[in-house]
Parts: sequence; structure tokens; C-alpha cells
Amino acid sequence: MGMSARSATETGSEFEIVDEVIVHQRYLTCYSRKVKFPACAASGNEEIHEYDIIGHPKANFHFCVTFPFHEALNGRWEDGEVTIIREYAQGINSLVYCLPTGGFDPQKHESLEACARAELSEEAHLLSGQLICLLDEGAAVPEVKWCRNRFTPFLALQLCSDTDPGARDKEEYIEILRVGIPELKQLCRSGNMLLPSVATCYWAFDFLASGKSSA
Repeated sequence: MGMSARSATETGSEFEIVDEVIVHQRYLTCYSRKVKFPACAASGNEEIHEYDIIGHPKANFHFCVTFPFHEALNGRWEDGEVTIIREYAQGINSLVYCLPTGGFDPQKHESLEACARAELSEEAHLLSGQLICLLDEGAAVPEVKWCRNRFTPFLALQLCSDTDPGARDKEEYIEILRVGIPELKQLCRSGNMLLPSVATCYWAFDFLASGKSSA
């Protein structure tokens, strides 16, 4: 079933989506999308190209990544620790490292912050007294260029154990780990951590180094 064409103004782009059809739908949805390119300055001709696009419409094409930071007693952020998870990644059929991550469900979550708190509980078994968004207000990061999903990174402070954590999805295989900052930086460089988590780690490092969390 095709969708009605969306204008360049509606999509916030000069590249007009002229048709989009769902070709497969289960956990993720795969679309065939036709896009009209703006006229080439040299020839004056418009071109239409077709792409495979994936995304998660049930999550409003949005997910959250949370950096759970345990402050050190000496107050030095470099001596703090971070709870991470080791999770089965079906695409590469292997365990990888990542931060607590999950999709925004408009039927369950009132806000992106509520989504981040839910995933922190389900995947890391933690509660947070303070959540800080690591992006400019209203910003969200594209996951990859052929995917409709975007993510919002959060820093979680004032952590404590959740004695009644939320239930994980049945297909999730997760181990909870706690590491120091030097080890986490090494994992970011190792190629064994998912990219949205790597990006979130570096934004969190910058924020913590700025001293804003203790202001």
C-alpha cells in the first residue's frame, strides 16, 4: 500500500518523497521509498531514485540511550564508574557492549525521559534521581543514513538499585556490568560497542569533564 506523497516542506527537506510502500513488517519495518531529487543545475533535470529504508514505527522512530554514572567519593569524574550491559546483537550474532537502550513507546511512555527511566530499570536494574539530556533542546540523532530512527542520549545521576525492575522482552539476552572510565574508553575504541552507545559515552564524558553536573 502506497502512502500519499509528502512535500519537501512537510519533510523539512528539498528532497521530495513521492511514494513509500511497506515491503516487510515485524520487529522493524522495511519501506521502499521513491525520492525526487532537486533539479540539477547543469541539466535542469529532476531525478527520482528508489531506496530501502528501515525503522520502528511503533516507537515513533525514536529510542533513548542512557549513561548510568556512579559518582566517585572523591568527586573526580574520572574515578567514577558506569553501568553498561553486554547484550546479544542479532545482526552480527554475537554479544556486544552497550548502554541501556530502548524504543519510545507512546502507549507506555509519557516522554523521552520516561522511556530512558524505563530502560534503565529493565536493562540495568537501576533508578535515577537525575536525568540530563546530552543534546540541544529538541535535537535527536539519526541512527544511520538508511534508517528512519533517531535517538536521544541521557546522563543518569544519583543512582540506586531498583528492587522491582521492569520486565525485559523475552528475546533479550543481557548481562549487567560496572566498569571504570578508563575501561569504558577502551571499550569505545575496541569495535565491540554499538555506535549509539559510543556516541553517548563521549557526550557524557564531555559533560562530566565540564563540571556542569556538580554545578
